Amino acid sequence: MKLPKVNDLGFFEIRLESIGGLGANGAGKMIAEVGVLSQGYNGATFSSYGSEKKGSPIKSFVRFADDKTPVKVNSTIEEPHIIAVFHMNLLKIPTTLMGVKPDSVIILNTSMDPDEARKFAKLHAGTLVCIDATKIAMEENLPATNTVIMGAMLNYMPFLDKDIFEEIIRKQFANKPHVLEENIRAFKRGMEEGTEKVFKKDGKFPYLPYKKPNPKYGKNSQTIGGVLVEAGNSTLKDLSVTRTGRIPVFTSSVCINCGQCDIVCPDMALNFERGSDGKMYLKGVDYQYCKGCLKCVEICPTRKKEGEDNHALKVGFETDYDVASLTKPHHAHQKK
Repeated sequence: MKLPKVNDLGFFEIRLESIGGLGANGAGKMIAEVGVLSQGYNGATFSSYGSEKKGSPIKSFVRFADDKTPVKVNSTIEEPHIIAVFHMNLLKIPTTLMGVKPDSVIILNTSMDPDEARKFAKLHAGTLVCIDATKIAMEENLPATNTVIMGAMLNYMPFLDKDIFEEIIRKQFANKPHVLEENIRAFKRGMEEGTEKVFKKDGKFPYLPYKKPNPKYGKNSQTIGGVLVEAGNSTLKDLSVTRTGRIPVFTSSVCINCGQCDIVCPDMALNFERGSDGKMYLKGVDYQYCKGCLKCVEICPTRKKEGEDNHALKVGFETDYDVASLTKPHHAHQKK
């Protein structure tokens, strides 16, 4: 029982960077189950997150050791041998790629090629694997990307048996037969459709050592009475990281400006402006504040018309659009 590489403590370590709803917690459990329960390695897995809800940042950790090395450490993984980033918007968070070394494997859920992705991620060095897991999951009618990304990861975990992995997936989704074969196909496509490129240290981007984040508030900085600053105010935050692949796409020519979408939007993501006639007109979506809940699409009365071209708001795959060019900033947000 030999692992391909280990750290000073004898561990092969994996870190999954994700958001709630994409299946990273389940992926970590399945990876650990294959190695520990089915193949006899010592190991541990756990996840780190705040409130357990869709859209919240989540990290999942998996450690493996040979059968003679006990795993008594339960701290977060700082220097992973494999890191999988389930959503490219997570790279806006500086801590996402901290501790990634030149011998690390970095798996990104992206439609970019490795050169583009490296520039976007400002990756120091390492083996970069790009796979459009969101597109594959949507093509297989799956709500989460975890089985796709697990397939991509398995190529770099030769100590885990592919057939056993497939058995675990079948066991995991046994009570969901309507998505069982879809997940198996997604898993196999994850193994086959990734694009790899090795980047050596060339000085283009700095190495980011792992650094534990300092809390914003402490005994010397907490506001009087424990006041929650900007509580619930999503207009001051970037919510794009919470999207899981689908976005509302606006077509102004068929909009009837009824305002029903604005009523159901929880985050003031729709930009209405007053026209010269004094009436309010929808100008588009401010995607900084859009978390992709698609309530606006569901309520849009133009959906009663046949053909998507006649819908003012329709569902689109985020990877198919240049979101920055579609964004219509909300002037009220800008003033804040």
